Amino acid sequence: MLAAQWQHRYTIKSWTQKMKRYLKLFLASAIPFGISMGIFNSFQHGIHSGLVAGVVSGVFFGGLMSVILAFLHSRTVRRMPYGKSEEAMGVYHIRNVELMLPYDKAFDLCVEALSMIKNCKVQDEDRSQGKILGKAGKTWKTFGDTISFELTKIGNEIQIEVSSRPTVPTTLVDYGKNLENVNKIEGFLKAHREDTV
Repeated sequence: MLAAQWQHRYTIKSWTQKMKRYLKLFLASAIPFGISMGIFNSFQHGIHSGLVAGVVSGVFFGGLMSVILAFLHSRTVRRMPYGKSEEAMGVYHIRNVELMLPYDKAFDLCVEALSMIKNCKVQDEDRSQGKILGKAGKTWKTFGDTISFELTKIGNEIQIEVSSRPTVPTTLVDYGKNLENVNKIEGFLKAHREDTV
């Protein structure tokens, strides 16, 4: 009984998140297209015709684009490791990794991990604060990504929080690019998890 209730709540939450994503994609596509078509038709056929044309074309275009973009994003992400969860469908991803290494070696390893991401450069690093900021260049999936590391020494281990998000904050779909970034970095760091020196 309890498991069924939990499954039902998870299904509702998952469905709600999907609908929010579709709605955001719909509005981001429909509003600018509808306004531009409305203005264009207003000049040719009058304000009333322009208003009708703007609403109809905005709704049609927004609906079509939200279905296509959400489908392509979802299909790409579901094929990736960790891609089955609803959280994987977002564009902002975080991973936590623990390393049994000296602090300086772990910090250098994080800087080196940025080389796993194509066209990624270190923008800022502060060894004393345990922070590293990297920027990846534009691809067909995004207009660039921001990757950050936060290192914390706890006893003999170093806790690292890795995050990746699109540089453009209004990005709604990234076709799994930022999930791929954190997966690559996590894999690289885990391969060097313990001090072999």
